[in-house]
Amino acid sequence: MGGHDDRSERCALRWSAVDLDAAVFTLRSALYVDDAGKLREKDAKTHQQRRVALEAETVEVLRDQLARCEERASALGLSLPGDGYVFSPAPDGRTPLVPDTATQRFGRMAARLDITTNLHALRDYSATELIAAGVDVRTVAGRLGHGGGGATTLRVYAAWLSESDQRAAATRAARMPPRPVPPGS
Repeated sequence: MGGHDDRSERCALRWSAVDLDAAVFTLRSALYVDDAGKLREKDAKTHQQRRVALEAETVEVLRDQLARCEERASALGLSLPGDGYVFSPAPDGRTPLVPDTATQRFGRMAARLDITTNLHALRDYSATELIAAGVDVRTVAGRLGHGGGGATTLRVYAAWLSESDQRAAATRAARMPPRPVPPGS
């Protein structure tokens, strides 16, 4: 796994980087497999940590996840460390979920639900929905971890931006008063 992706950042997410009261988490690192096949951490995409705001539903899902993790650790006489991984196969949260495992689990869940999609498609969906809703490209770029002030985002999602712009033009046209009919027409 050479480059960063959302799943490698999310699998590297630690509870110490999640602030449920403020509804944000901070992405600091990503996972990768080194040449020896060992799972390692490295700096996040732009080599800078970035804060990502959470909506209320995701905050509740994460609260439930934290409660499950704490219960699992407690049942085994363990405690969940503050820097434990949010997504961990270990009862004490000390080891991260392998990104490929996250992909496989998502794929099995999608198949059970008879949904044809993959994790990367969710990233595209999120980006295009934000753009279509009028969120500025700079903000969308920040959420995706794209540097360069949105140039990458514009390049990758230009087709959707064009479609959104066409919808905007049609909406504006629909709100315009009718054109006066010239005399004699």
